[in-house]
Amino acid sequence: MILVDEHEPANMIKLMRQSVTTVESPLNRTHRSDFFFGNFIGETFQFSRKQAGELIGNIDEAERQLADYYPNADHNFQLVEGWISPLPIQGIKIQDHSPVKASVREIGSKLYCYQVQPNGHIEKGHSFSAVSASMLYVWLHRLEMSGIPTYWTTNWVESSRLLLTIYKNEQKPPESHSTLTRVIRPKIYLKEPEPLMKALIYLSDVYKLKIGEKKARALSDKYVNLIDLTMSSVNELSECEGIGSTIAKNLLAALGRTI
Repeated sequence: MILVDEHEPANMIKLMRQSVTTVESPLNRTHRSDFFFGNFIGETFQFSRKQAGELIGNIDEAERQLADYYPNADHNFQLVEGWISPLPIQGIKIQDHSPVKASVREIGSKLYCYQVQPNGHIEKGHSFSAVSASMLYVWLHRLEMSGIPTYWTTNWVESSRLLLTIYKNEQKPPESHSTLTRVIRPKIYLKEPEPLMKALIYLSDVYKLKIGEKKARALSDKYVNLIDLTMSSVNELSECEGIGSTIAKNLLAALGRTI
């Protein structure tokens, strides 16, 4: 089930309901993002959706909202709808929202935002000079480093498709995901040596018993602990692979047994 904030477009909710159970909820009023769901292992995901012009027009408010929602899910994402460019698209009418007029020739000094309709039509664009391209790139990078990646879509149809795809993917068990497993080597976690093996190797080092990892493994497979081993006999110890009578006698002697 996907929870959708009560202020999100009805057409998005209607489209998403064709694939999964989608429920309207006062998410923003309870300090959660616009879309919220859980995955196979119970982790929670939330997505804050912004129009390109809405984001660039008030990036401080967007950051305030992200900070407010951030603690209330295990994974946080930002979803930006539309196109953002440091150069205008020729032939598209632009509404300028810049308090100070910036020259078009100063690439990056002004950002142009466009809302794309599902049929690909662009009616007009909006321009802003409060946020430069460099500022936007750095802001997005710092969000990523803080654990809030940004997804880009062209319109509400693609936003719905992206959310549904991620939701369905997250309903699978973790072991079923194979992306990059042939490229990224899994982290190797060294298993903590068993206590008896550690003790035997330590004793061998101190008393020069010539017991390495292989012989220590053979002994630890048969005995539970040092007390159990100490109560054994030379013949019983010699039944372990690599343990002859000499090593068995020396080991028992190191443990305080009189042979």
